[in-house]
Parts: sequence; C-alpha cells; structure tokens
Amino acid sequence: MEDVEHFLSSEADYDLIISDIRLGQHTVFEAFERYTPKSFVIFVTAYEDYAMQAIKNNGLEYLIKPINYEEFCNAIDKLKLAIPANQNALNLQFEAINKVAPCRERFLLNRGNELIVVNAKDINYFSIDGDHVCAFCNDGKSYALALSMAELEQELNPNDFFRLNRQYIANLNGFKRISLYFGSKLIVELKGCENDIVLSKKKSAMLKKWLNK
Repeated sequence: MEDVEHFLSSEADYDLIISDIRLGQHTVFEAFERYTPKSFVIFVTAYEDYAMQAIKNNGLEYLIKPINYEEFCNAIDKLKLAIPANQNALNLQFEAINKVAPCRERFLLNRGNELIVVNAKDINYFSIDGDHVCAFCNDGKSYALALSMAELEQELNPNDFFRLNRQYIANLNGFKRISLYFGSKLIVELKGCENDIVLSKKKSAMLKKWLNK
C-alpha cells in the first residue's frame, strides 16, 4: 500500500494505470482516496463487487481474472480513442506490457537445512494452513511458502492456476472431480485434499468459463 501511495504522489506523467483491487489487507481505492489518479485506470481483479467504485475512480475497464487477451487489447484500444494525441506513446507502452516478466515456473523452498526446487506444474493446489500458505504437491508432500495468496495469484500462470476462493488456488491438473451443486454452484475435489470445496455461484460461473476456454 505504501508503495502505491508513493507512486501516486511522486509520479504524474502517465497515461494509464493497470491495477489489481485487493492489495494485501487493503484495496487500491484507499490509496486513491488520498491521491486521486490523474489518468485512466484498467482494473484487473478476481472480484466482481467493486465495479461501481472502479467507475468512480477513472475506471476505463474492469477485467475479471483470468484475463482474456482480446478483452485487454480492447481496453487499450479504448484508451487510444480517449487520448488519440498520445497514440504512439501508448503503442510503446502496450509493447512494454507484453514484455513483462514471465509467470513463476518454480519455487525455491527450505526443508530443514536443505533447499528444494519445486516446479509449479507439480503443485496440485495452494491453501492456507494455519498461519501459513502451503503448496501441496502431486507426490503427497507439502511445503510452507513465504508468500501470500494474493502474491501467488499475481505470480502464477492464470492459464494453469485458478483462485477458487480465499483459501484455495488450484492447478488445472490438480482437479480430481467437479460436481454440480444446488443454486448453480459447484463442488470441487482436489487431488490430495480431504476437503470438498463449495464454490459460490459467481466463482462457479468463472471456473466453468475458465475451464471451457
């Protein structure tokens, strides 16, 4: 949050902000209350409940994760129409966005005095276990991570991992069974997980869209 507020207070020469909504225990709107954005904002989030606040905070587009590339390009086109004089500069910015760091492929983890490298593809799911976030692997082992669920969601490949709820992020290969439930909800069973996960109606719809793309 402090980094966001520092950026907004010190930087003024920008045409576009791309921001998630949840920033740890806070929302980006809390920073915007102190430092009103001077540009358009494309909001990228896993939550559907902040659309009205987004509109009130220079929201140009409200994209739900996992991000559809075509929808993102359409949002950039909106900005080009809104600020045609800066189109060349925006094209350069868009090219830079496409060159962002790749998604995380592996984790370097501690097990006693030993360092273990775990590939993301070998992790069935991530879950909050007590005070820690743990990675549960397809070999039955689990590892505590020094990352939050929000940080994981940002770093993992959205084509391979889906945020089921506040407690679980699942690998596409980690699904054991998906069952229909009343109220247009789904029940998800993950490999190596003893709990049945009941998704909300909104998350159920998002998961079906993600699985069917």
